[in-house]
Amino acid sequence: MGHFLLGTVRFLLAVQASHATVGGMVRDRETGEPLAGAVVTLADLNRATLTGTDGRYVLPQVPAGPQRITVRFIGHAPRTLRALVPWGGQLELNVTLDAEPLRLPIVVVRPPVIVRGVDSGDSTAFPDRETSSAAVGSHPLLAEPDVFQALGGGEVVLSPESPSGLHVRGGASDQTAYLLDGVPVFSPYHTGGLFSAWNPDALSRLRLTSAAPSLAYPHALSGAVEAVTRAPGDRLHAQGSASTTQARLTFDGPLGVAGASYLISVRSAFPGVIAPNGEASYLRGETGDWLAKLELPALGGRARLLGYDSENDVNTAAGQPAGDGPNPDSRRNVFEWHSRSLGAEWKGGFGTTTVRLLGWRSTGDAGSVWAAQAARIDLTAARRDAGLLAAVEHKAARATSLAGIRLEWINTSYRIQPDSGVGPSWMVSARTPVATGFAQHAMAFGWHVHVAVGASLAATAGDLYLGPQAQVRWSLSERLALSGSYARTHQFAQSLRNAESVVGNVFPVDLYMGARAAGVPVARSDQGVVAIDYRPSASVHLGVQGYQRDFAGLLLVAPRDGEPFATGAFVVGSGASSGVAVDAAASGARYGVVVSYGLQRVRLAYGDSSYVPDHAATHLLDGGVIVFPTATVSIRLGASAALGRRTTTVADGFEWEACNLLDQGCEFGGSPHYRGEPLGATRLRSYLRVDLGVRKQWQLRVGARDAVIALFGTVTNILGRRNVLTYARNASTGEPVAIEMRPLAPLVVGLDWRF
Repeated sequence: MGHFLLGTVRFLLAVQASHATVGGMVRDRETGEPLAGAVVTLADLNRATLTGTDGRYVLPQVPAGPQRITVRFIGHAPRTLRALVPWGGQLELNVTLDAEPLRLPIVVVRPPVIVRGVDSGDSTAFPDRETSSAAVGSHPLLAEPDVFQALGGGEVVLSPESPSGLHVRGGASDQTAYLLDGVPVFSPYHTGGLFSAWNPDALSRLRLTSAAPSLAYPHALSGAVEAVTRAPGDRLHAQGSASTTQARLTFDGPLGVAGASYLISVRSAFPGVIAPNGEASYLRGETGDWLAKLELPALGGRARLLGYDSENDVNTAAGQPAGDGPNPDSRRNVFEWHSRSLGAEWKGGFGTTTVRLLGWRSTGDAGSVWAAQAARIDLTAARRDAGLLAAVEHKAARATSLAGIRLEWINTSYRIQPDSGVGPSWMVSARTPVATGFAQHAMAFGWHVHVAVGASLAATAGDLYLGPQAQVRWSLSERLALSGSYARTHQFAQSLRNAESVVGNVFPVDLYMGARAAGVPVARSDQGVVAIDYRPSASVHLGVQGYQRDFAGLLLVAPRDGEPFATGAFVVGSGASSGVAVDAAASGARYGVVVSYGLQRVRLAYGDSSYVPDHAATHLLDGGVIVFPTATVSIRLGASAALGRRTTTVADGFEWEACNLLDQGCEFGGSPHYRGEPLGATRLRSYLRVDLGVRKQWQLRVGARDAVIALFGTVTNILGRRNVLTYARNASTGEPVAIEMRPLAPLVVGLDWRF
């Protein structure tokens, strides 16, 4: 028995002595870096292991003798070695692999198309609205990106084809404030084919807060549009576009200083550049804007410096052309406006508390040489604002509190003078300092009820103006929510532009006058909104809202002056608006759909008279679809309709044609005004326009970078609808003559790119 045990032990020792451990490291031959996750295989024994994070591998109990060892790693050429494994001990076998590009099969990933209303990054609760730059770019109704027009629909009304401002729930265009990263901007509009004076490539998001406007925003009756500029990347990024409408270019990237980064964008447009020579009625001039931003860490937080500038210089024929020939009157109506804003912000967090400090200086200048009915006159208008904002926000598990103070110095001036001794002459100015304190508290009760209450108290010229607001949101389920809100807002500067004048198509600028000027009141709005927000899935949204607004202290130019701006008279009036708006959106891997409907009733009153303003069409319907038949081709089909439109008939001859390529139209001829015509008394025929657009893009490899280049084009009014802008009375017969809008025409053809 003892001999048997001794033999067994000797046999086991002999077997163990015939095995060894094979180990080593796998590296990249060129860089020498360890390769983690490489597969090391003993082909003859069907055994394998993986290298660790340090590139090492271990194969224990390998039989002695010749063995084939194969090493594989993705992106590298495999390598097979023959090794003679010793009878015992350890064999160190280090392997280097050559890099070899691996061509993988194409995997097409199609996330849902991003359109407004079903944007996963949307943080704004309905009925307020938000849109990302991606949603603006895929908006079915836009020939090319325009951030203001992307907000339109439902309760947000824009004049068709040549917008002259945003009208929110019946409000005038000057009742909406505009901010870039919190810095106020005045009259951010272009003309002659462009509308928004903000380069869409420089922005990441755009939000409109009007049902429950932020108390930290400027005083404006209809709320505020705030753009958030794009966060610069960690390496140079560039994109741009060149089309028949505009040319734009944007750069962003790091500065090389620790944590610092920049963003720069420029854009130019040339109204009338395609106009035939010798045609005096064509719009001439140029428009453009630029934006620059610098971000850097400072004092434990983040600092931002922002600069913005927009300039417009256009002119038109002062008289109506006779027939098809050139206008014998060489005089021109000239329009200029310039907006500039500078701001500095610091924001820092201390646990659950955020502190924000913001200072700014914003200016707006406008001028015109206009052939008025009485005489040729010069207009000069300016607004100079400076301000400071300090706000503290504290967030707890179920509540958020905000408090702060806003100081503003509003300086406005306005002057009308004739270019000869005869004609209207008027000069008015105001200094309107406003100090505002505000506080807001929001709290969640359970998972389904959210309540926010707050108020602002503004002081100017010894008077106090209280602006309370409250909002309740009740989530019946994860898919369905009901909300109701009330807000009282004030406005301490109003526009002296005549909102009923057709000249707003080429001169959309707001001509502000402060409330301390003689006869200029502080405007007030009381608004209530109820809404239903239904989201059956992440890619489908349906929202319905109803609203009622009452206005007081409105500065109204139209009842006293038929020229495009006040020449010495205005009235103070009131108004009311009510309506229902529906917004719907859906998206899939190959399509996106946006539909909106608005029903509104708006009436402005002064003394014992009243009228329906130009922007108050009764029914408005916008809808469109964008389809991606392939990953690089998109087709857009969009339609806009308006019923119940009204206008004030122009007294004299007038020629108008929106910019288009088919007949090189971009015309504004004459000096239209009205006299003796009832405001808004002329009904316009229903408006309908259907547009079709196509875009094709290519992806390129430039060095180590990916680039995208695309061609696009849009044909407008493909049904050939005869839409009417307004009516002008025939000088000889007195009969109204329809002034038609854009014909069937290619609106935009261009190319864009990003790198």
